Amino acid sequence: MRLRSTASAHPHLTAGATTGLKPRARDTKDFAQLAVEHGFLAETDIGRIEAHGHAAGQPFQQAAIDLGLLDPETAGIILAMQGGFPLLAAGDQRVDPLVVSAFDPADAYAAKVRTIRAKMRAAAKDSDGAALRLAILSIDAGDEAAILAANLAVVMAQMDGQTMLVDVDIDRPSLDRLFRVANKAGLAEQLLGSAALLPAARTAVDGLWLMTAGRASGSASSLVTKGPLADTAAGWGLHDTSMLFYLAQRRGEQTPFGSILAGFDAVTIVARRGETAIADMRRVIDDLDRHNISIAGSVIA
Repeated sequence: MRLRSTASAHPHLTAGATTGLKPRARDTKDFAQLAVEHGFLAETDIGRIEAHGHAAGQPFQQAAIDLGLLDPETAGIILAMQGGFPLLAAGDQRVDPLVVSAFDPADAYAAKVRTIRAKMRAAAKDSDGAALRLAILSIDAGDEAAILAANLAVVMAQMDGQTMLVDVDIDRPSLDRLFRVANKAGLAEQLLGSAALLPAARTAVDGLWLMTAGRASGSASSLVTKGPLADTAAGWGLHDTSMLFYLAQRRGEQTPFGSILAGFDAVTIVARRGETAIADMRRVIDDLDRHNISIAGSVIA
């Protein structure tokens, strides 16, 4: 099997490295202009905000928050955009258009994903915010859960910096198709010890790496249930990188997610209305609770 060479891997994603990404050049557009261009504010709001900011001695973004025209999360998005927020041009074929957060931060779905990120970070408040271990757990939720995980990983890269998304759905991988990365060496090879280097691929989104599921094998799938994924990830040496793991359970399965996700900072459960069995949801939630894993909430796809 041909493995990815170190020449194509960022130094931060090789064992023992500590180098981070270089910051992008700042956008020459000011906060107000970006907010209007991306649909967060109306042109008619600008004068009112500027007058309030001048009277209160506040910067523009804080004045907009005080007036209720922006919330702190949205203001943070715009500030990030002003500092080099990585976006792809519409129609960029390197990422599936379903990953809307990579293209349009003003899209309603992208806004919902940012809310999920905020809730997960709040649930992980006692952890190191620079290196969170988060999980999207699908309980018979179909493709919608994978799409959510892909969008959440993009938002994390945009707002939190270096991020790695890991596809743990070894039997039915999907994230490789959303990011249009070849599913060659991935998590399966990492678990089996056959990957000479960390099998992570750079995506088209700045700061986002993907560890695909790898080539399916029964032995690799069984290894996922042998111990905590957090311990496995700790061996990768990515101390300043946030990680998002995507896991899936299908009808009839009883995967021990409590032991698999022990040590994670927060988990969001994704279910499908009319499809996910309530008994399966209860079993998974009870299992996570027994292992003291913080559940940030649930999403109905």
